[in-house]
Amino acid sequence: MRKSVFTITMAMTVLALISAPSSAQALEPEISWSSGIDFTSGDYSDNQTTDILYVPFSLKALLGDFTFKATVPYIRIEGPGTVVGGGEVGPITRGRQPATITTQDGLGDITAALSYTSFLQNNTLFLDFTGKVKLPTADSDKNLGTGKADFTTQIDVTKKTGDVNLFGTAGYRFMGSSDLLPLRDGFLGSVGASVDVGEKASIGLIYDYRRSASISASNPSELTGFVGWKLSDKIRLQTYGVVGFSNGSPDTGLGLQLSFRP
Repeated sequence: MRKSVFTITMAMTVLALISAPSSAQALEPEISWSSGIDFTSGDYSDNQTTDILYVPFSLKALLGDFTFKATVPYIRIEGPGTVVGGGEVGPITRGRQPATITTQDGLGDITAALSYTSFLQNNTLFLDFTGKVKLPTADSDKNLGTGKADFTTQIDVTKKTGDVNLFGTAGYRFMGSSDLLPLRDGFLGSVGASVDVGEKASIGLIYDYRRSASISASNPSELTGFVGWKLSDKIRLQTYGVVGFSNGSPDTGLGLQLSFRP
């Protein structure tokens, strides 16, 4: 799942809490599952294109004001070997010459996040404080991951005004670095808005900007447009499209996420 989509999902989760009975929240956790497909394509300053397919499988547990989420992804990278990883952290450009196009796939990096939500202004303003760890479970020899753990701390803000929802993120990512793949820590941020269309749909945009983990690459800058549907009380569908504005971002991307709450 992309960084911007994580922000959208967090905002929608918080807004869903408004209608949840507080007594039920205190007694037992609310469990939900989600999966989806994220496909991005870009040249990342190369003459050849790198395509990344990312398929996450996530479990989320909501208990009172706390939310725990774990994601186990499948990832496939087709390209000249100049890009590492994908998903929420995003692709990382390597300082090496392009080679023959190859396809590598397998288990991606597992992530785990814990968030605390603070409800303010009569449940119209929400602050989420999140700590997240990316475990180095992807095969670094295949360029599926960096082979190092990363840690992220961030604050998400959501403001509800009638049918309009405003949200944003500010955070900092601590990257695991090595002599083979030197990386740098950096800030991340995003701003966005969505509009409720009736009781079962919403549309919105979010702009994402962050410092590149790669010393030689430009900072990722991209815009994501999304549409969400409440298919039933238990099932939600979210689709999105991505346009990149820098060589650190994919040129284009498409994705969807389907979540199920028993």
